Amino acid sequence: MKKHRFLNIKYIIGFFLACGIIFIGVDIFSKSLLTSISEVLVYEDPLNKVEALVVLVGSSSGNRIEAAARLYHEGFAEKLVFSGFKSYPGIATSHFMKSYAIELGVPEGKILTEITDEEVSTRGESISNLNLLHKNKIKTFVLVTSAFHTRRAKMVYERSISLLGYDTKFLVYPAYDPKVPIQGWWELRLGRKGIFFEYIKWIGYYCNL
Repeated sequence: MKKHRFLNIKYIIGFFLACGIIFIGVDIFSKSLLTSISEVLVYEDPLNKVEALVVLVGSSSGNRIEAAARLYHEGFAEKLVFSGFKSYPGIATSHFMKSYAIELGVPEGKILTEITDEEVSTRGESISNLNLLHKNKIKTFVLVTSAFHTRRAKMVYERSISLLGYDTKFLVYPAYDPKVPIQGWWELRLGRKGIFFEYIKWIGYYCNL
């Protein structure tokens, strides 16, 4: 009787151990799969010195400006460049971006901004930024945006450069975004929304929408 009871306990323990191993395996696999979904969206170039850092609008955490300011202080470029969309009468997004960049130690004279009338999109912003660079005779830049946005931003800027016919070269730098992190994005509501809508925008890009 005791022997049967001992065997039952062994089977129960074995069962729970097996369940635990399966659970851990599924958890690791699913996290790996979810991470790969976000990693597809990321593009990064090795950096070297350029003329300017072009910072894209977006992300209320200020992470893009923070990344650009850090690169500026590390000597990768001498200017920050960004366009602004009108958010309220007399106020544009570039106003807040410039103020934050100055707060982070970038001299005002090293910041080029312009309020654009282009469509509120990465494509519209690319046209405005590239025209601003061309006007200031800047031919090399690093494109700074949130990591999950880098690969599509790269494709948009390549297409816009071709469309405008400018002799412009650029590199891409992914800024860490705490609201849409590449690792663990599925654990945050804004992370899930960010990744979902980025894939929707990829479809829009390929459909030329």
